[in-house]
Amino acid sequence: MKKQHLGIFAAAVMLAACSSTVAEEQRSTVTLAPASSKVVRFDQLSGYNSAQTQIANKITSRFAAAGYGRPQQVAAVSVAIRESTLNPKAHNRGCNCFGLFQMNRSNGLGRGHSVTNLTNADYNIELILKEAERFPSFKSARTVDEAVSSFVRNVTRPANKPKVVRATIGTARKVEKSANGAT
Repeated sequence: MKKQHLGIFAAAVMLAACSSTVAEEQRSTVTLAPASSKVVRFDQLSGYNSAQTQIANKITSRFAAAGYGRPQQVAAVSVAIRESTLNPKAHNRGCNCFGLFQMNRSNGLGRGHSVTNLTNADYNIELILKEAERFPSFKSARTVDEAVSSFVRNVTRPANKPKVVRATIGTARKVEKSANGAT
């Protein structure tokens, strides 16, 4: 009888080990980062200096790494142009907004974050990416116009959404002309 119990025990241990290995494999499969999209690049963003062009490329790289395609990358750069002219240190005193995507510290995405963090380009981009992830309409946008509309209406949420969407689509047209395509 003892041998039988040991055999059952050994089988149970083996089964548990196999189950945990399968569970770990499934978990690692689920938590893999999304496949990187191709990155939109700018050699020179028309009307902007080299530092601003570098920031535009940083935005497109981070959005591509998060799995966003060309429409979303162009939309994000266009919004950052409209919000801060690609200046990570931008500050709008009227709304207490900071950084590339003008995070509002009073009652917006910047609440609870320091000015130092919000004016750090990488930090600001990461915050906006986390917010964008909440809106499937942005991820699934097939055109730049759809991506801009979703981003402005859902992610940045300005007071006059229709006017800002129209203006940002106009900016996006210019941004698209400067883009080298996806690499």
